[in-house]
Amino acid sequence: MSDQAPDLKDLSDEEILDLIAEQRRDALADLYRRYSTAAYSFAIKILRDPGGAEEVTQDAFFNVWRRAGSYKKGRGKVTAWLFSIVHHRAIDEIRRRNRREQQRSSREVETLDIPSDDSSDPVRFATAQFQRGVLDEALKTLRPEQRAVVELAYFGGLTHTEIAARLEQPLGTVKTRMRLALKKLRGTVSRDVMG
Repeated sequence: MSDQAPDLKDLSDEEILDLIAEQRRDALADLYRRYSTAAYSFAIKILRDPGGAEEVTQDAFFNVWRRAGSYKKGRGKVTAWLFSIVHHRAIDEIRRRNRREQQRSSREVETLDIPSDDSSDPVRFATAQFQRGVLDEALKTLRPEQRAVVELAYFGGLTHTEIAARLEQPLGTVKTRMRLALKKLRGTVSRDVMG
């Protein structure tokens, strides 16, 4: 008769999770062996980015390590719990990327450097009026769908997602139009200001 612990391969997912809650690294390695490929495939389906999917998968298993004790046996299978963690991590990554894209777009417009309308300083006021005129003319060079996206973002204060909903366009289309419009505006404004 042997007092040896059972082989992890013979244990159920719930039993493996119980061992992970006891901080058994070999149990986490076994769960990873069982489900990392499926978790990665699920993440890549959401993100469409191999590097991001790999990070999300690793983060999900790290989360399992930290929170294994919070799993409630009666509320569903271990796999459902694991894949909900992967799903939440992937959605968080998409939101993080959208925020970065929004910040990048905002910085691109800030490079236009239009000062405020300060009528107390005649030189600044004249410069601001000139630059606003240049910007107005530059906006007229954009295709209507690009101009609409720029105006909603920078004069309407809407996010890319809000613009997509308002225009009933895919988010990717809105982002592409914004990127192309900003590129054209930078070129037009630079050309007009430089002479």
